[in-house]
Amino acid sequence: MANRVSVIDARILHIRELPIQSPFSVHLMYDRIESLSQDWDSFAYVVDLTEAKRPNAETRAALKERSMRLKHRISHVSVVVGGNELMRIMARLFAYGMGLASVTIHATSAEAIERARRAMDR
Repeated sequence: MANRVSVIDARILHIRELPIQSPFSVHLMYDRIESLSQDWDSFAYVVDLTEAKRPNAETRAALKERSMRLKHRISHVSVVVGGNELMRIMARLFAYGMGLASVTIHATSAEAIERARRAMDR
């Protein structure tokens, strides 16, 4: 699971979300995010939700709790949803609920990565 989180560019992480998440998987992946980004004062990440199903309430709570710990260092989040309109709406609502300031939703990973790069070039 942890290998689904990787560095793809200077201060940019790529996260391929699991099809079915759990609080355990959330904590494992966020441990990896924290480890990879520990030396960065700010960073962006691209999260690919194209394989993911909607997480249950317990998993959403774990996602929010772990995201809030990093919120002050996250410059931008690019979310990949493919053509899934429901996931697009849910991702935007979830990001808003976590208080993330800069979030974009994309159909493809290439678009999302490019947007993250532009955010980090500012």
